[in-house]
Amino acid sequence: MFHITARGNRRQNIFLNDSDRETYLNMIKKTKVRSPFNLHAYCLMNNHVHLLLETIDHPPSKILHRLHLMYSKYFNRKYELQGHLFQGRYYGEIILNHHYFVSACNYIHRNPERANLNRFTNHPLWTSNCYHLHPTGEEGFITTELLDYLKPIYMKSQ
Repeated sequence: MFHITARGNRRQNIFLNDSDRETYLNMIKKTKVRSPFNLHAYCLMNNHVHLLLETIDHPPSKILHRLHLMYSKYFNRKYELQGHLFQGRYYGEIILNHHYFVSACNYIHRNPERANLNRFTNHPLWTSNCYHLHPTGEEGFITTELLDYLKPIYMKSQ
């Protein structure tokens, strides 16, 4: 399991509106079909993303390459740009235990709050927090089982 962070090139925005976020989330779903993985948490900030993913058959590098190549092509075509969208290679930390898993989920879900964007903390186009706190049955692309199991610890950390 990995906590992935990927930033926009020169820390520039990679999402200019919620339509871009929705497209990125749809591309995550498409990527999961070709390179299966479990996505436990996400946060889509303006200039970077956080993903908590558990690999199944493919290393995170293949998953992120496929996802970010697809999104970069979309973004550059939509905004008539060229060149790199993401700043170098993603940063990935290995999640070694349940404590770090809960801590990483909390960090990811509270990212908008730390950037004074509190109104987006539970918005599904910004974070997966709403799927964990208020399940609707529409969480298909989010894996909720592990965080559900650890929910008492997670709720204390909120």
